Amino acid sequence: MMLMLMLVFVSVNAQVTSQPTPLQEDSQDVTVFFHADLGNRGLEGVTPPTKIYAHTGVITSKSTSQSDWKYAPSWGDNNYKYELEYVSANLWKLYIGDIRTYYGVTDPAETIEKLAFVFRTADCSKEGKGTGNSDIFLDVVDAGLQVALESDLPGSLVTPSTADVHFKVGSTKAADLTLTVNGEKIGEASAATLLEVDYRFTTPGDYHVVATATAGEERTEAVADYCYAEDSAEKPYPGGTPEMGAVANADGSVTFCLAAPQKRGAIIIGSWNDYRISNEHVMNYCDVDGFRYFWVTVNGLEPGKQYIYYYLVDGTLKIGDPYARLVLDPDNDKYIPSSVYPNLPAYPYDKVQGVPLAVYQSDMNDYDWTVTDFKGAAKENLIIYELLLRDFTGTEGKADGNGTVAGALEKLPYLKSLGVNAIELLPINEFNGNISWGYNPNFYFAPDKAYGTPDDYKRFIDACHAEGIAVILDMVFNQSDWQHPWYQMYPVGENPFYNASAPHAYSVLNDWNQGYGLVQRQWHDVIRYWMEEYKVDGYRFDLVKGLGDNDSYANAGDQATNAYNASRVARMRELQKVMETVRPDGYFINENLAGAQEENEMASTGQLNWANVNHESDQFAMGYQSESSLRRFYAPYDSRTWGSTVSYMESHDEQRLAYEQDTYGAAGVKGNVEMSMRRLGSTAAQMLMAPGAHMIWQFSELGNYDNTKNSNGGNNTDPKPVRWNLLDNEYRHGLYDSYRALIGIRNGNPEMFAEAAFYDGTCGSGDWYSGRLLTSRNGDKELFTVVNPKVDEELTMRVEFTGGESDYKVLAKSYATEPTYSVTGKTVTLAPGAFVVIGSASLTEIEDVPVESISALSVRGVAGALVIERAPEAVAVYDTTGRKVAVAEGACRLTLPQGIYIVRSGRETRKAIVR
Repeated sequence: MMLMLMLVFVSVNAQVTSQPTPLQEDSQDVTVFFHADLGNRGLEGVTPPTKIYAHTGVITSKSTSQSDWKYAPSWGDNNYKYELEYVSANLWKLYIGDIRTYYGVTDPAETIEKLAFVFRTADCSKEGKGTGNSDIFLDVVDAGLQVALESDLPGSLVTPSTADVHFKVGSTKAADLTLTVNGEKIGEASAATLLEVDYRFTTPGDYHVVATATAGEERTEAVADYCYAEDSAEKPYPGGTPEMGAVANADGSVTFCLAAPQKRGAIIIGSWNDYRISNEHVMNYCDVDGFRYFWVTVNGLEPGKQYIYYYLVDGTLKIGDPYARLVLDPDNDKYIPSSVYPNLPAYPYDKVQGVPLAVYQSDMNDYDWTVTDFKGAAKENLIIYELLLRDFTGTEGKADGNGTVAGALEKLPYLKSLGVNAIELLPINEFNGNISWGYNPNFYFAPDKAYGTPDDYKRFIDACHAEGIAVILDMVFNQSDWQHPWYQMYPVGENPFYNASAPHAYSVLNDWNQGYGLVQRQWHDVIRYWMEEYKVDGYRFDLVKGLGDNDSYANAGDQATNAYNASRVARMRELQKVMETVRPDGYFINENLAGAQEENEMASTGQLNWANVNHESDQFAMGYQSESSLRRFYAPYDSRTWGSTVSYMESHDEQRLAYEQDTYGAAGVKGNVEMSMRRLGSTAAQMLMAPGAHMIWQFSELGNYDNTKNSNGGNNTDPKPVRWNLLDNEYRHGLYDSYRALIGIRNGNPEMFAEAAFYDGTCGSGDWYSGRLLTSRNGDKELFTVVNPKVDEELTMRVEFTGGESDYKVLAKSYATEPTYSVTGKTVTLAPGAFVVIGSASLTEIEDVPVESISALSVRGVAGALVIERAPEAVAVYDTTGRKVAVAEGACRLTLPQGIYIVRSGRETRKAIVR
């Protein structure tokens, strides 16, 4: 029997060794030794009286993966059996005795394959794990003669300082032991269980080390490969300017490039040679514009095949590729179901531990796009739907966080019917963990796999474009999480890519050094990549206040951070210029929330700025006059350039208005779903009927009432329940209808919201008892949005109609209310908390918006029913959630509840409203 112990396995074992070695199930008096100064060194330097405990289990024949530990105690179990004994500095031991007895393995058919460990202090505040914070494993080998090979090298790379190596060869019983290097015998022992040999590697090259044990007719081997690496040589990058990441060449080869200033050498290690370190893959270096790049060209990679790789920098640092297009996460990928990401490449735990791996595939971006010439709405006409894929779909009513991009694609008819013309996705770049808002990115060029495959994202974007909906990505340039390769590459305080502490007041995670050239190059490349490869239509930039130069903040206090900052203006303009090289009409949205001077300077080049009107919206929705002015929904009323803001009632960062209503609302609002939804609709009317771009947070149109804040006021980023069943509530569905009607007015009558149109918004806090009125006029067309802010009183308002009695119609109104108006009397009467939109008869209302169709399918909505007048094939009727509610053959009348429906027959589709 041959036992193949590859090098990475040997180096991992150096952190945990055993007596006897190698281990077998029937080994007696087993003692495990923990070397605290290896691996992640999380317990290095710990001495008594501090105690160290082992969290330990076994990998058995019943384990489904290396993460499927068996017979492990609960985390934090400080039973004496798990307590280690201090031996000497950074060396501790754990007595196990008989393996099966220690772990309680009683099934004789269940075999033990590995011992698994994480070491910790008694309070769990410190952990000793493998390199890259991986679990630690110790092999349990088969019965019979077995041999193990160990060395005191920290890995498989030999350097001048580690060229003198001490090898140990151990066998499970007395045997003739030999040790060879590249076929040359360097040591032997007869009838022994241990052979120790000192050896010096003298010249660069690849070395194959073989330990052999022979006892009678039995013979077994252990093998390890070492590389005494040559120094990285200085050579110009092919073609001149280095391109980071993997670049396919015309001859079929691939050039890999990593920026690593201040580093001496780098090696690429990949699946193409079973992850062996080899001199063939020592990277060259070139210094360009003051930055050092390492590069190497790899030949023989097959088209369409996936190759997995990582970098070894300066002989010790294992890192991923910051420009990787797909990343394998050693800790989190195992929890992604195959239904979400079919055929996800398996992480090679038996070859590599603890480092995110990059995946290269020559045709990874070969998606066949249906829409190649999409052009979205004018930026000032955007109605954006902010969407967190994690919580948008999934298990209804559950906070499982299992939403996917494929699930969102199924809900696209709902969003199309709602009328939004843009979807803003919370960050989808590969982030830390699988359950996140995404504001903790690690790799900016790779989509996170928790939501689906790269092609899933592209199908979603393609389908959105086919429906006239733009897709905007939320991009996080202020901070990254700890697994970003450039964060891993340097000690804190000596990292040119990151600030040791944020120079501004909004420090989050690890703060990028915005003044460093390679950081900005990364941002430029990211902007181009997602627009070119995924055809996104623009970006929303998170926390722009943190994107200034380090020296542009007088100090890290709020006042200095919030003050006018010319470097932020300049930086965002440079990023915008990069975007314009790909998409001159791309959307460029800042979450800056700064002063008018700074934001107007940004707006002068077509940038949009977020306008947070949450607090005022909250006050109005709860039924309180104080601080309820909603004038800031209109940019000029907030001293901003016309059409330069994206205003919102709610965002991912803000508390839900419906939660506030139900918790703190005024009498008549709190606990009254009808009044709460009515007031939410009236709040939305004051936003959507004001000219300019606006944003809707997911499920706001249904009055979502989740509590999104922690007790300290911070964001609660835990998964939230999927809330599609809110549509089953009459008044929440009525709120949805209000949103749809209001957005339909925007989409159908853009001239009423143009800069040339007259607009007056009387919607301040002082307009509580007299009522609120938004007026738009363009030529002979008029549009009046009338709102009754009062909670418990009907209100009659004066409205300056200029036409005749038959010249107007109701375009939208609060659900279950019947507003009245008199053109000649110039009055409008509304129920408490209600709104109505009255416009010229020539204006388009929602049911008048045309749907691309062929005349063979004819459908119309009437009171309480859908009338199918003609149908080329069987008819299927869907509600706005995408749920099929009826089927029919040919012409018929279908009795249905009030609402909006999508009717499909063959390849034709219609929309209709049942009153």
